[in-house]
Amino acid sequence: MIIVRLRLFQYRNLKEPDIELGPGTTLFSGRNGQGKTNVLEAIYFLAYGRSFRTSTPKDCIRHGGDCCRIEGFVERGDLCRELAVTIDGKEKKLMLMGKSVPLDEFVGNLHLLAFTHEHLGVVRGSPADRRAFLDRAMVSLYPGHVGNLATYGRALRQRNNVLGAIRDGKMAFDGALLDSWDEAVVRPGARILSSRLKYVEKMKQYLPHGLFGAQEAKEELRMHYLATVEGDSADVPDLEERLRKKLWDARGKDRAAGYTSIGPHRDELKLYVNGKSLVDFGSAGQQRSALLSLYFSQMEIHFNAHGFYPVFLVDDAEAELDGERLRTFLQYLSCRTQTILTSAKDFLIDSMPEGTVRYEVGNGEVFPGRV
Repeated sequence: MIIVRLRLFQYRNLKEPDIELGPGTTLFSGRNGQGKTNVLEAIYFLAYGRSFRTSTPKDCIRHGGDCCRIEGFVERGDLCRELAVTIDGKEKKLMLMGKSVPLDEFVGNLHLLAFTHEHLGVVRGSPADRRAFLDRAMVSLYPGHVGNLATYGRALRQRNNVLGAIRDGKMAFDGALLDSWDEAVVRPGARILSSRLKYVEKMKQYLPHGLFGAQEAKEELRMHYLATVEGDSADVPDLEERLRKKLWDARGKDRAAGYTSIGPHRDELKLYVNGKSLVDFGSAGQQRSALLSLYFSQMEIHFNAHGFYPVFLVDDAEAELDGERLRTFLQYLSCRTQTILTSAKDFLIDSMPEGTVRYEVGNGEVFPGRV
């Protein structure tokens, strides 16, 4: 699978580029602040229907404009799909083959992974960052996952609203009402948890031996999915029953707190290097290497499931990877998948795989460069 063409209209500072992309490695270079990351952000939108930089889509509209549009053409074998995202001040519209579609139908048409500064939250940030890391990669393996996340999120907000109103004295306790919201949470929640448990077990199977690029081969990355609903089974009916019981047992505490303390929204993916928490005790080098190892695992899972590798984005490569790690990493990617990266440093050109296509970005314009 590759993205063969990208067209942007009134997108951030970019001056309506029409970019052709090949199957190998493509480098967008130029000084900081010229728009390189905007190109990758637009591609990311086509995969996930959202930005990796902002939670407010209208931020992507060029200053002074009233809307923007991203168009991408994706090929896999003889199959071609046209994807588009239109953003105005009021809404974001996702388009597949010229037809408006919901998020769960849009996501999955461009299979993609991304290594950016924002994604380093996986190894440096909060449990929410690590849950999102799992969920992004899982959407292509478990087609109903996006829908389950959306359904769970809506039910959870409603349950929390009820709990908050009870805590604040704005609503009398209503056990039957809470029972109904428990059930609304249990069904999608058990499916989310089941999928995550199965996916983490797959990741463990494909983790490289030793940290990627580590000085010491004995540095070993391990992971554990720590659920608020205990147990090793990924059986959905069993998880539904256990989640239902845990919600009931925690009801008194939840009423006092005004929010739901049990469920996949409170789970954690624990990462360890040599038995110590990577987030708390890992060095910056260990954290970067661990994230690459996690990505390698996800890529191999994807290939095993689909027979092809996902497109890979790398933003500001020199800021997060030293020359040797970057060279090894790109060689790994170049023989497997389409790789699109940005860099502000000319010296990194020497690390690029043979056949790399280069574009230069300056003042929002994108034009062919030389490698």
